[in-house]
Amino acid sequence: MEFRVLGPLSATASGVDRAPTAPKQRQMLALLLLNANRTVSRAQLVEELWEYSPPSSAIAAVHTYVMQLRRTLSGCGARGVEGAGRLLTRHQGYQLVVEPGDLDLDVYEGRVTLARDILARGELHRGAEQLRAAEDMWRGDLLVDVVPGPLLQAAMEVIDRDRLAAVSRRIHTDLQLGRHHELLGELRALTHQHPTHEDLASHLMIALYRCGRQADALDAYHRLRLALRAELGAQPSPRLGELHGDMLAAHPRLELPSGVWGALSLSLDLAVAPFGAAAARAGATAVSLSG
Repeated sequence: MEFRVLGPLSATASGVDRAPTAPKQRQMLALLLLNANRTVSRAQLVEELWEYSPPSSAIAAVHTYVMQLRRTLSGCGARGVEGAGRLLTRHQGYQLVVEPGDLDLDVYEGRVTLARDILARGELHRGAEQLRAAEDMWRGDLLVDVVPGPLLQAAMEVIDRDRLAAVSRRIHTDLQLGRHHELLGELRALTHQHPTHEDLASHLMIALYRCGRQADALDAYHRLRLALRAELGAQPSPRLGELHGDMLAAHPRLELPSGVWGALSLSLDLAVAPFGAAAARAGATAVSLSG
C-alpha cells in the first residue's frame, strides 16, 4: 500500500485509493501517518479530533473510527488484512505500520538527507539535482484536503518549515553554481509568500546583485526590514546587515566564486544573456510552495 501526504491524502492499493472519506477518519489517518511506526495514544487522538471539548463518548468514538479505518484500508470488509493488518493496537494507543518506500514523506526526507550528504562532499551539481528531485515529489500543500486539529497542525508546521529550509538550501547551491538569473522569478515568488524569511531575502539580494541590479538588491533588503518591523517588531540580523553593507560598498566577496564560469554549461547561455531577457525567462518559470 502506498501512502501519500505531500499534497492530497491518499492510501492506494492495487490502483484503488482506500483513504477514508469521512473527515475525522481522514484526520486520524493523517496523524497516524505523520507518526508512522510510532504509537499514538488514545488521549492524543481525542485531543486531535475534538481539541479541548471532547464529548463524553470520545474514547468509544475513537474505537469506532479505528475499526472503520481498518476496514477502509483493507478494502475487503472486516476480514481483509492487507491494509487492516497495518493498524495495530498498542497499550493505550495505536500504531500504523509503514514499510520503507510506502510513505512519500519518508522517501522525500530520505532524498533531502542524501542531498545534504552529497553537498557536504562538495558535489554541488549532484546535490542540487537531488534536492530538485525531492521538491518534485510535492503535489501541493501538505495534506491539503485534511482539516487539521492541534497535534496534526503542529506536526505539519515542522514539515513545512523543513521543506522551506530544503528549498533555501537548493537555491543557495544554485547561486554557488552561477544560476542567479534563473532564480529571480522563483525568489520573487518565495519572498512574497515569506516576507520575513531572512535566508530567502538574502538569496534574492545576491541574485539581483549578481545580475547587475544593485538598487533592486538594496530595495529587497529594505522590504525585509519593513516586514520584520511590521510583523515581528524586529530588525534584520547582523548577517543581513553585513550583506547590505557589502552591497553598498560593492565588496568583491559578493561576486561568483572563482572557477564557476568555466564550470557552467547548460546555464551559460542564460547567465550571459541580457538582463531583461533573462529576468523575463526567470519570471516565466516562477514557482510557489503552495503548488
